[in-house]
Amino acid sequence: MRPFRPRRRLPPSADPAALRAAVDREISALEDQCAEIERALTTKDWEAFAAVMADARRVTHALQNAMEAAVPARDAAYDRSVFERARRVHAIRENQVARLKSYNEAVAEKLGRIAQLKRFAKSVGAKNAPSRLASLDRLS
Repeated sequence: MRPFRPRRRLPPSADPAALRAAVDREISALEDQCAEIERALTTKDWEAFAAVMADARRVTHALQNAMEAAVPARDAAYDRSVFERARRVHAIRENQVARLKSYNEAVAEKLGRIAQLKRFAKSVGAKNAPSRLASLDRLS
């Protein structure tokens, strides 16, 4: 029987190309999530939006783990490229959050106007008046 000789090859987790690929995969996932969030915002699909945002934390954590694992395979140029991609994702997300906040403020303003109209209608004695939203039911 031959004696056991350890292999001289690096394990797959220590392969620099595999470590960088893991980082690239997570950055790509963040970029894809930006597109999914954009779709959800434009179609006002709030369930899809919530699902993507819930998954964003997992992907961000996976990116952090991949960056920590890839320390031996990283150099300054690679870090700059990853940082630039992450900065682009951050800028897109900031834009999306700003648009979502303005949408939220517009909806709050409309709801405030509806509440004001209801208070006014009650104050002038229209207690049995039909709901102002009844006309919206006929539209759909």
